[in-house]
Amino acid sequence: MIFIERVEDEYYIRIAHEMTKQHYISFIAALSSDKIQMIKLYPEGNAEVRVKINGVKKILFYCNRDGLFSHKILKGIDELR
Repeated sequence: MIFIERVEDEYYIRIAHEMTKQHYISFIAALSSDKIQMIKLYPEGNAEVRVKINGVKKILFYCNRDGLFSHKILKGIDELR
């Protein structure tokens, strides 16, 4: 399960997933139309990152066992300003 919270000019992204040496999230990437923000994660760490909002439209994350997942960012009312 993925949790995304807006904190000032960033998204705080947290994934509820085990982070053992055998089963973990390897990276989280935030995609916009002209940029990729990619953060490498490590086993036994936390599956959470902060990325600049900068037009992010999709979040990708990769599990070493289950593969690649994506989550589309929906614009909220507070982002229409």
